[in-house]
Amino acid sequence: MIRLSALLMPAALCAAASFALPSAADTELPVPHRVNAQLESSLDLLESLAKDGDSGAQLTLGQYLSGTAKTGADYERARKLLESAAAQGKGEAYTELARMYLEGRGVQKDTGKAVSLLESAAAKNDPEALYTIGMMRIEGKVLKKDPESGIRKLERAGKLGSEDAFLALGRIYEEGKVTRKNPEKAFANYLSASYGERRDAPYHLGLLYITGTGTEKDTDTGCGYLEDALEHGNPLALEALRKYCPPEGSLQAPAKNEGKAKR
Repeated sequence: MIRLSALLMPAALCAAASFALPSAADTELPVPHRVNAQLESSLDLLESLAKDGDSGAQLTLGQYLSGTAKTGADYERARKLLESAAAQGKGEAYTELARMYLEGRGVQKDTGKAVSLLESAAAKNDPEALYTIGMMRIEGKVLKKDPESGIRKLERAGKLGSEDAFLALGRIYEEGKVTRKNPEKAFANYLSASYGERRDAPYHLGLLYITGTGTEKDTDTGCGYLEDALEHGNPLALEALRKYCPPEGSLQAPAKNEGKAKR
């Protein structure tokens, strides 16, 4: 589901930035009512922009409807909006359409069409599409298994900012099941993933620091990353903290620029 904040992201909405702010009347309402009022107002603006052919508004509204649809009519509207945005070159629209066909959401499930849409999105350098195709090549379930091609796709996705791709590459190089183990590459990819919101990356980084795998051994930094992972809800972090880290003292996660310097 698309977050409310995401509705205010497209470039088409920048010109109406003040639109996102609650009015004086809104601030007198309880918080849930203010949020609903803002959501309705944002959707109204998106509807207007989408009707005028704005591809960013069509994409965002299509993504929102695709994630919240409750009727066939909602899915049909989402599909048409996404198709219009895709026709105007929005790679993310191809990816969202592919997801609908992969999952059979509002359309008949069609893996072949989904893959074709993903490939179109990947050709437009959409990182999520590149990540998805990469994983399909590595797993060999939807597409013919081709680990080397899959890794190349993940690397492209990572360069375009995909945290999922960095995390997947970290695991691939750490485990050595898909390709030869490479602790240094595993560490580098986990470090890149840790700059975002992925809760798994700090956990893996913590263990690599503590064991000195792929990087210089540094227990204090490793414990800091494990505590960061625990704070972000990683269920394995607590056991690792008990095993490797002393109970006394403050275990602060290192600043991200410090972690980068150790890379």
